[in-house]
Amino acid sequence: MTKVVKILQDMLKKSQEDGETERDLYAKFKCYCDDNEANKREEIKEYTQMIQELEANIDEVQADTGKLSTMCADYKAGMAENEQFRKDAQSVRDKELKAFQSEETDMVDGIGAMDQAIDTLSEVGADQTASSGADHAQFMGKKSLLKLKSSVKDAMEAVSVLLSHKQKRAMESFIQAPFTGTYTSQSGEIVGILKNMRDTFKQNLATIRAAEKAAAEAHDKIMKTKEAEFETMKTGYEEGQSKLGDNDDELADLREQLEELKGELEAAEQFLAKLLAMCAKKAKEFEERNMMRANEEAAISKAIAILNSDAAFEAFGKVDATKSGAMSLIHTKSGAMSFIQIEKHNQLANVRVNVIKLLEGAARKWKSVKIARIVLMLQADNPFDTVLEEIDKMIAIIEDEEKADVENKEWCESERAANHEEKESTEREIDTLEETINTLDDAINNPETGLIVMIADTEKSIQENHDNQAEQTASRAEENRAYQTNIKNIVVAEELLAKAIDVLKAYYSQFDKEEEEKFLQEEQEPNPNETWEGDYKGQSEQGGKVIETLEFIKKETKAEENDAHKVENEAQHAFEDEMAELKDEQKSLEETLAKYQLELAEKQKELAEKKQELKEAEAKLKAIEKYLLKIKPGCDYIAENYDTRKKNRNLEKDALKKAIGLIKGTPAYKKAVHAQEQEDLGDCKDICNEEGRDHAKCEACLAGTSVPGYCAGHKDTPGC
Repeated sequence: MTKVVKILQDMLKKSQEDGETERDLYAKFKCYCDDNEANKREEIKEYTQMIQELEANIDEVQADTGKLSTMCADYKAGMAENEQFRKDAQSVRDKELKAFQSEETDMVDGIGAMDQAIDTLSEVGADQTASSGADHAQFMGKKSLLKLKSSVKDAMEAVSVLLSHKQKRAMESFIQAPFTGTYTSQSGEIVGILKNMRDTFKQNLATIRAAEKAAAEAHDKIMKTKEAEFETMKTGYEEGQSKLGDNDDELADLREQLEELKGELEAAEQFLAKLLAMCAKKAKEFEERNMMRANEEAAISKAIAILNSDAAFEAFGKVDATKSGAMSLIHTKSGAMSFIQIEKHNQLANVRVNVIKLLEGAARKWKSVKIARIVLMLQADNPFDTVLEEIDKMIAIIEDEEKADVENKEWCESERAANHEEKESTEREIDTLEETINTLDDAINNPETGLIVMIADTEKSIQENHDNQAEQTASRAEENRAYQTNIKNIVVAEELLAKAIDVLKAYYSQFDKEEEEKFLQEEQEPNPNETWEGDYKGQSEQGGKVIETLEFIKKETKAEENDAHKVENEAQHAFEDEMAELKDEQKSLEETLAKYQLELAEKQKELAEKKQELKEAEAKLKAIEKYLLKIKPGCDYIAENYDTRKKNRNLEKDALKKAIGLIKGTPAYKKAVHAQEQEDLGDCKDICNEEGRDHAKCEACLAGTSVPGYCAGHKDTPGC
């Protein structure tokens, strides 16, 4: 910086020596400016008048072009409308002609059909105008008559629309009349109808033909008129287009001339403007150069004072660029760490183990209480009827016991099968529940992969993430404070350099401007006599070097500032990226924690539910096992003794049935039965014994009625 100050002092000295030669040069320059200004002002006046005349001519041609354009547009619209009218008219005419031709064909065909029918009727004498009588006899063959009726039928179909109800009925009657072999007067009426209809058709045909002819002539006439109108409009349109073309050519010439004049006028105005600007600028420069010379000395003096101040020496000593121009860049980066039934059946009837007698030997052999009871009844001289009735009861009881044994056996088998199946199902359910409970317990409490451990690890990672964020934030804040202090010193140095440069540049910057651009046409460029040797520069050459040196130092200081900003910006971006990663990681960890906590709650709920289900299943299994133990004695007894009991019951029934046979075969039983029968006959005993039990007298006596009365209802009874 000492060298820079020395250079400035030398410049100040030379600035005091450079002011004497410029005063004479300005007087010559002033004369040149006055002469050329007067000449150019006259040229501008003439060019302006000529331009106004050309613009008036252009306006006239443009007005005529507008009228021609409107006229051509009207012609074009009229031509299009004319063409559309002719197209629509021709379409209507074509439809009318087609309708006429169809109607004409129908009428001609109808007239032909009627002519044929009339000719056929005339051949058989139906035309009374050509015969001597209406009812003359003429033989006709059946084939000819059929042909005649067919011809009349065709004619009727052609004119049926125009026939009155009476005429239509007459023709239908003629066509439908049976063949008689003779021609009657009815055919004359048909001929009259047909001739009238034929005349009507001919009149109508003539009418539509006349109408068609008139329509065709009217169409041709209007088409010719429209075609003539079209040609007239077409001619006018083509003439208008031709005139528009001529106007365009004339307008192009006028505009070309106008552009040339405007170019001349613009060149003159530009020359005058440049001349006036140059002269005014030169005059201003002349006034300012003396002031600039004084300002130069003041600027140099002020720069020397700034650079020689105590503040400058203190600031420059702390900035590398102002000491040696060397730059140092320290770039630090910081890292960061980054990162789960039962109701019991009636007891089986006790089997009487101790049987006494079965009709003596049988009862003793099978130990049957039932048979022994019967024996006791017999031993007690009970009546045979009472004994037999008791035997029947015993057999019924045995059969009921057998039925009960079958039901008990089936019930035991069914009940045991159902409960064993339910027991096995419950045991499988318990196994499944225990397995599920173990799985859930492992998912929750496993020391490595359980949800409780995973939640704890995730919470720990969240805390570590939070600590990393706090650490990064604190580190970034410390780096930023150091950056702020560094930038503050650099800015102070830059401000001091900028002030010194601004002071010098405020004066010397004008000497670095490029020369004025030359005019497009060299002869119109202002060319005054020399006023002084080039522009006033004072100590600009040496001042430029000083400014260049100061700007280099300022540039290096700015580079140092930019590097500091860049380092700070990169550090800030790295911090923001790191914080963004930590924030993303935090969010992910919090979402994972919420997921684990939700899953833990679900697993714990499911575990509690499965434990409750296991408890209920174990209670159910216990109840089933208890019930099976409860029915085991009775069911085991049924299973073990069923066959023996069945066999013994069959033997008992066989013995009882045999006893019945034996009892009924004994004389005493038979005597007792006979005595009972005699007792039952009562007062009728003698009659019944005498006549027989089936005799009518016996039956009548027992019935309490007379023999005739009984026989009236029982004719087949013996004795009736």
